[in-house]
Amino acid sequence: MSISATLRLTIMVLLIIPRLAFAQTTLIKGRVADADGNPIPGAAVAVKGTSSGTSTLPDGTFSLQVSRTDGLVLVISSLGFAEKEVTVGSNTFYNVLLEKSEQSLNAVVVVGYGTQRKRDVTGAVASIPKERLQQLPNTNVAEALQGSVPGLQINTNGGGAEGNDLSILVRGRNSISASNSPLIIWDGIPYTGGISEINPNDVESIEVLKDASAAAIYGSRGSNGVILITSKQGKKGKADITYDGFYSTQTLINKPRLLTGPEFYEFKTTRLNANTNVLSPQEQEVYDAGKWVDWYDLATQQGSKMQHSLSVRGGTDKVSYYVGGTYLDVKGIARNDRFKRYSIRPSLDIKITPWLSMATSTQISFQDRSGLPVEFDDSRNAGGGANFFNPLTAPFNEDGSIAVYAYLDNKQARNPLGNILVKNQDNSYRIFSTNSLKVEIPFVKGLSYKLNTGVEYENVSRKTYYGRNVAVGLEKNGNAINYNSLGRNFTIENILNYSREFGVHSLNITALYSSQSEDFDRDQLEGVDFPNDVLTNYQMNQASLLTPSSTNFKQNLLSQMARINYGYDGRYLLTLTARRDGYSAFGKDKKYGIFPSAAVAWNITEENFMKPVEVLSNLKLRASYGLNGNQAVSSYSSLATMTSAPYISGTTLYPGYIPNKLSNENLGWESTRSFSLGLDFGLLANRIQGTIDLYSARTEDLLLLRSISSVQGITEVLQNIGKTSNKGIEIGITSTNIKSRNFTWNTNANFSSNRNRILDLYGDGKDDVLNGWFINKPIRMIYALQYDGIFRSEEEVAASAQKDAQPGWVRVKDVDGSGTINTASDRTFIGQQDPKFTWGLTNTFRYKEFSLMVFLHGVQGVTKNNPLQSDNVFADTRRNTVKKDWWSPKNPNGTHFSNDANANKLSVQQYENGSFMRLKDVSLAYELPASLKKRLQLNAAKCYVTARNLATVTKYKGLDPELTDQNGIPLQREIVVGLTIGL
Repeated sequence: MSISATLRLTIMVLLIIPRLAFAQTTLIKGRVADADGNPIPGAAVAVKGTSSGTSTLPDGTFSLQVSRTDGLVLVISSLGFAEKEVTVGSNTFYNVLLEKSEQSLNAVVVVGYGTQRKRDVTGAVASIPKERLQQLPNTNVAEALQGSVPGLQINTNGGGAEGNDLSILVRGRNSISASNSPLIIWDGIPYTGGISEINPNDVESIEVLKDASAAAIYGSRGSNGVILITSKQGKKGKADITYDGFYSTQTLINKPRLLTGPEFYEFKTTRLNANTNVLSPQEQEVYDAGKWVDWYDLATQQGSKMQHSLSVRGGTDKVSYYVGGTYLDVKGIARNDRFKRYSIRPSLDIKITPWLSMATSTQISFQDRSGLPVEFDDSRNAGGGANFFNPLTAPFNEDGSIAVYAYLDNKQARNPLGNILVKNQDNSYRIFSTNSLKVEIPFVKGLSYKLNTGVEYENVSRKTYYGRNVAVGLEKNGNAINYNSLGRNFTIENILNYSREFGVHSLNITALYSSQSEDFDRDQLEGVDFPNDVLTNYQMNQASLLTPSSTNFKQNLLSQMARINYGYDGRYLLTLTARRDGYSAFGKDKKYGIFPSAAVAWNITEENFMKPVEVLSNLKLRASYGLNGNQAVSSYSSLATMTSAPYISGTTLYPGYIPNKLSNENLGWESTRSFSLGLDFGLLANRIQGTIDLYSARTEDLLLLRSISSVQGITEVLQNIGKTSNKGIEIGITSTNIKSRNFTWNTNANFSSNRNRILDLYGDGKDDVLNGWFINKPIRMIYALQYDGIFRSEEEVAASAQKDAQPGWVRVKDVDGSGTINTASDRTFIGQQDPKFTWGLTNTFRYKEFSLMVFLHGVQGVTKNNPLQSDNVFADTRRNTVKKDWWSPKNPNGTHFSNDANANKLSVQQYENGSFMRLKDVSLAYELPASLKKRLQLNAAKCYVTARNLATVTKYKGLDPELTDQNGIPLQREIVVGLTIGL
């Protein structure tokens, strides 16, 4: 080809390419407005299935360059408006009108024995945010609950692999000695098992019923609140297969700074007024060899957690199904602390005819808790446990095996690592099944009948053998314990429901007749002194001494309930509820109780005079008053019982029995009357939504043990006496701070303040100092001698109420000003053990396919004992302690009392501010773009990294301000990596 021809061809191509490029793109313009024609600025305009898009200008207009228009769909969305899809045709300008969205108000919430639209709810019902269930790698439902809604408090008592050592409170405490735990309803059936045995991956939603009206439908058990857990069910459509798996590593959050070998040597040899300052032969040998031990390091390890979940979900018009299975394996940070859970949940819904349907859902789970964790606390008060064990000892034999006795000069203090050698098998098998049959009565519109049944079955089998390689087994020539228990819970409910709308009137009537029966049977056999350890637990017939024991109980509950929900024009709402419960444990004349309640609500924004107030998208006022009960006593509490008391006649031992509890035929319910006032609001097209609740509750007829004359050989009897009050405020706010085409920022904040106090105890207006109960004081009040620093000079001692003290000793506050310290008159109120308020703050950021969630949790106004500040090392200094800045003449500025056995003669505890703020969760996730998922035929494809317990701000100097047990297994920091795939 000639140069001129080539040049002509090149020029032609250069001219054609721009024309082609211009022909392949189209400029689409438009305007987005609301139903009244007002422009909507900042609305997102996106091309469906791609990442292309733009946002509207202040006048509501937009322009978007697209490469093609065939089959092109624009998705227009804006906060507070319903999303709209527009199919692009031959036009180049589109006027789009968006309708205001009431999705959040029309959202359906579970309220017990049914559901309601959120706008129609009259009681205080809170829903756990979806991101707490979906975005976090929870292995325990409690992890999702903590700090998620106002009024719900999770108290962590201790650490551990299972994470089940906790307590849950809804709106604080009402009872002094009976249970304050809320009732858990799982798929409509009362659940009595551990919360760690519920698989969070199978949970669809969680609601918390907090006030008297919302909880009144559960009558006798609703005074402490109700947690409703709803499992995932099948749905119409093709089968969705989802896999979710993660792996995490766990490390210690805080490690107590215990004395090292040389530090303990100095501490013991210089301790004043001790029984001895001389090291034992073993202590001296270890010290001279330089082989001292860090017991805390030996007792802990890097933990890990692994979970794999697989679920299938789908259905047709007639049948829908869900099947989920999960395997969880946790290795705790305490050595030999393991927890495994295997669970499967099949769920099936069948519409047999247009008027008849049935549903069944069953969780089958196996929990393996085998293995005894290394001991941290000195439970036998003998100098054992990793927190207290002497560092100048030898944990291992010369061959590297774990020593039976690590402290040869104090064999009562057993080797904390000995539990690793104990053969322990601890398995539980649980079935929780809910089954229902629903009939829509064909000839009465709106009338339906539902038969709801539930079965809960748990079998626990434990076999523990202490061989001669551990102290207990060596001392007893082998010790075997075989434990078996069987717990069953059966529920049958007959539910009749009538729901109709008559013009502006809506009516819903629910009637219930239910029966629940629970029984439990436990058998245990302990054997000691075996010929050898070979057959472990399987040689009970060879034991020299067998000790059997057993426990069993049965209790029944019979209930009737009626509820009426009435609404007028969506503005005025009324709920009336009454429930009658009968409980077998109470006295024959007090077995039944009636618990009524009433609630009203006013949707103010539905009024015509509110239409001009555009800033308010929702405003609802709620009020409720009602009576709830508490039945939390054991099955035979009202009956007289006897205990075994064998006696000898001559040389023969005969069985005998003596009374150990008196009967009380008038024993009945604790009853709580409560009033609640709430306000739900939405601002700026629900860009900001929130609730404010005030409540006041008064509990009477408390279930308390009253002291009586010991002339009958019994010193106390359970009675209905005493009164408490409980008041508080709850605030919850969610907001969309920023929403654009590629970026959103949402905030969820909650705050709760609670105050309880004792109004009366025994009817005489007197305090019960022995139990720490005081009139007009909080239920869990600390009443003790007050630590007032230390004496630093002879002059300070001379001017004090402790004339026999010395510089460096503990100074006790002379509360009564008598000039002397008296343990009776100088005790004072130091603080309360329940927090004055709690809060949670969650921020979620989304940028294109990335999302970041940050969760902060705080507890304020709580006082905690710090046992780590104690020097309780025994008279002969056998136990270790935390390193402190001990006062001495050479260290006159020391902050801690002197290393002197007499420095704290009155054993005054040091209480500290236990308030804290914790960075609880930080989760970063990446989701594949929609276009790529479509090409790969995936419904979901997400990877994520989550960090838990990253940082804590607190003045508390103990092990952890969140824990109740400061000497037990500590909490862990966790880093999680996970993957979610949906087909």
